[in-house]
Amino acid sequence: MKKIRFGIILLALAAVFCTVAIAKTHKTDIVAIDTIEYTLQEEDKLSAELFIDESGLYSLTVKEMSTTGRFRPNLLITLLKGNDTVYSYETKKTDLSDEDFDIERYHFLTGLTEGEYRLEVENLTKFSDVTFVLETTFVEEKSIESINNHSFDTATEIQANSKVFGGVSVTDDIDYYVFEMPYDGYALMQMYSPELKFFKLYDESKNEIGSIGIEIEEADKIYELRSGLAKGRYYISVQPDSDFITPMYSIKVLTYEAEGFEKEYNNRKELATPIEAKVEYQGNLFGIEDEDVYTFTLSEDCGVTIDFIDTYVSKDGHYSIWLSDGKNILYSSDECGRETIALNLSKGTYYFTVSSLGYSNFTSMAYKLEVNTDKSLAICPPEEDVGTEENEPVKEEAAPFDDVKESDWYYGDIMEAKALGLIEGEGAGKYNPRGNVTVAQVVAMASRIKNDLGGVNTPIENSPVGKWYNSYITFAVNSGIIKADDFDNYEKPATRAEVAYIFANLFDKVDTEKNTIIPDVNENTKYCDSIHKLYSLGILHGDDKNGTFYPERTLTRAEAAIILLRVHNTI
Repeated sequence: MKKIRFGIILLALAAVFCTVAIAKTHKTDIVAIDTIEYTLQEEDKLSAELFIDESGLYSLTVKEMSTTGRFRPNLLITLLKGNDTVYSYETKKTDLSDEDFDIERYHFLTGLTEGEYRLEVENLTKFSDVTFVLETTFVEEKSIESINNHSFDTATEIQANSKVFGGVSVTDDIDYYVFEMPYDGYALMQMYSPELKFFKLYDESKNEIGSIGIEIEEADKIYELRSGLAKGRYYISVQPDSDFITPMYSIKVLTYEAEGFEKEYNNRKELATPIEAKVEYQGNLFGIEDEDVYTFTLSEDCGVTIDFIDTYVSKDGHYSIWLSDGKNILYSSDECGRETIALNLSKGTYYFTVSSLGYSNFTSMAYKLEVNTDKSLAICPPEEDVGTEENEPVKEEAAPFDDVKESDWYYGDIMEAKALGLIEGEGAGKYNPRGNVTVAQVVAMASRIKNDLGGVNTPIENSPVGKWYNSYITFAVNSGIIKADDFDNYEKPATRAEVAYIFANLFDKVDTEKNTIIPDVNENTKYCDSIHKLYSLGILHGDDKNGTFYPERTLTRAEAAIILLRVHNTI
């Protein structure tokens, strides 16, 4: 009996060894663009030789997979170059239930350089044969992600101003890139992908300093992120932001040397970006959790104005801003789009913070910031009124506009323009200094100056019927300030170029000094001559130390009043 049992055991072992013995490797060749249909028995392996004759992006997709039994198919797919594994994954690695199983969602995508590769497919399914279809594609690209760039240490180097192509798969594929910032300034990171845009930015210590994730439908759109960076080395990671999306993408980094940009990572006061007076700073919020902190120090008591401008393309305010002395909040504003703060501050260090409102879906929001300090700006309490010789108190004339206060940086100019009869309010005692000035309002301002110059000095009345500005338009056309067909919409916000055109027509022929370099104005810029004329007259100076004009931007009513007053005083 024992001999029989022993014989059965030997037969069983022999069967096992026979099973192992029949497992084999099937060899074939494939090309870069190919479709493979094959059936593998249990533990069998397909080994396919692949030759890539140029650099590019290689993609592999499992299109079909089935078994002869009741078991779920499981393949191990590996791409090798020599003995080095380029990529490897098992098809069983998925969170989907059997009912939702969609084999077409298995992808592999990476950059490959010229050379010989080997694709291996092994059947790991127990007790079953597996039939599968693999589809491979290849797109030629000169600059591609390097093999195994899945960590900081193996990151692909991005050369300045050059584009690199890559791809990420549905598994845990993350591509890392590294670039040098050769100076303090800012970087523009441009990413193109027809399916998604998702990347993170890190400093040299591998600390995350920005995260962008956007899915868009426009296949031809390039997403651009601007970030102020100090000199150093930075990393970018690219990955899918959801399962079963296999995007091919390109990424490009442009670096610029410049002053006046936030230095990431500045999300708390210990890391605050130092700012200087009369220098315009630009910054970005990377999302609802990002905060930017700036700091400045006053060596003496003085007045301070802080101009904050939302440059994100929208009419809504996206920001919450506040000023503190490190302990107490001295000023705050929510839903801020454009804000001017004027305060008396004592000697000391201050912090200005910019954050999102917390419920916005925007992931990259740009803004501008400028701080001006001047002892002459100090808002001093009025001296005690001692009265006249008859001991009667001097009566001060009430301010004409409730929303223009003595603490506002534009107060004096608006008061003077109003006293000269050059501007009017919007009714109910309001001037609305932070609102956009319209084309009609600029035409009205210019018409009042022209009327005054003609010696008539008779106020032009608002039209009693129709649009209030009709009488001003008629006057402006008849006096040569504008032509009848210059504008088709007088109620839209006026651009800076349109304001320059209207005001420049108030002057007789002026020798325009086109030697003045205006960085963003050239012969193709609309109203180029008018802009140069006002620069030559000293009426316009630009918005920064380089004299940048920003011709397509709009103006506030306060800014328009200041330019109007300069025009009046120059004439």
